[in-house]
Amino acid sequence: MESPISICDAEISLQTKKVDAFTASFSESLHSLVAIAQETARCQVQLDEAKAKLRDTEDDLVKALAVKTRKEAKRMALVDAIASTKASVEELNASIQEQRAKKQEYAAIISQQSLALAASEGKLNESVEQEDETQEVISWYNRVLGFHVKGGRGVKFTFKNINMNNPNEEYFFTILHEKDTYSLLSCEPSLSETKELIHELNNTNDLFKFVRVMRTKFQEAVAQGSLVETAGEHEESAFNSASAPVLSMSSVRSDFLGKENEHQVEPTEGNTKVGRKYVHRRLKAVLSPGSASSVRQSPRLMANKES
Repeated sequence: MESPISICDAEISLQTKKVDAFTASFSESLHSLVAIAQETARCQVQLDEAKAKLRDTEDDLVKALAVKTRKEAKRMALVDAIASTKASVEELNASIQEQRAKKQEYAAIISQQSLALAASEGKLNESVEQEDETQEVISWYNRVLGFHVKGGRGVKFTFKNINMNNPNEEYFFTILHEKDTYSLLSCEPSLSETKELIHELNNTNDLFKFVRVMRTKFQEAVAQGSLVETAGEHEESAFNSASAPVLSMSSVRSDFLGKENEHQVEPTEGNTKVGRKYVHRRLKAVLSPGSASSVRQSPRLMANKES
């Protein structure tokens, strides 16, 4: 049987081996832990670096997002601007079309107005020529017949050159046209058959004939009451021997009748081309009540009278 010492030595040897194994294992574990710690430290450094890179990346991402947001805002603004520009272009195109249509319309109006202006200028030139012709005729009537018309209450017709012994002696009558009826207001000298003549005038409305007949009546009255029985015939022959200027209907102007003061008109047969309807209409306007205020005298006639 083994001794306790041997058993103890064996136990000691066994325990020593276990301690050596444990020591070697611990040493290996320690070396392993050191390596792990070193690896952990290295990984920690790498982790810190990765975190720094990640932060930098996040900053770059934020910056990129900011840039993207700004670009998107610019893009949206550009899209809006393009849409607004397109709308403006369409509006301008519509405005251009409208302006072109107006231009064509105005061109047509200008063309019409130009034609009307040319026609008006032609009429104006014709009117000037006709007015000169009218003044010539009026001057001739004044010189030969001494015939004057004056507006007021009614119209006063005055004749001279009736009595050859006193050519400046005036013979006159005044008629009024009211409510489509003629009436004789005065007659100097008095004549017979005036009622019949007024009645005929109202029936025929031929004022020219009435004026001619009245002048003839004045001549007859002078011939009957004068010592020179041929005075009327002499006057008539004197009138017929002078050639009256021809005046067309279109040449009769507002200076022909309806003046406030005296001017001259030819009522006789010698000028058959006078615009009788026009003058008749003007005489009726002057004969109507209240017409005195509308009657005016032509400055050219006044100049002719003064000369």
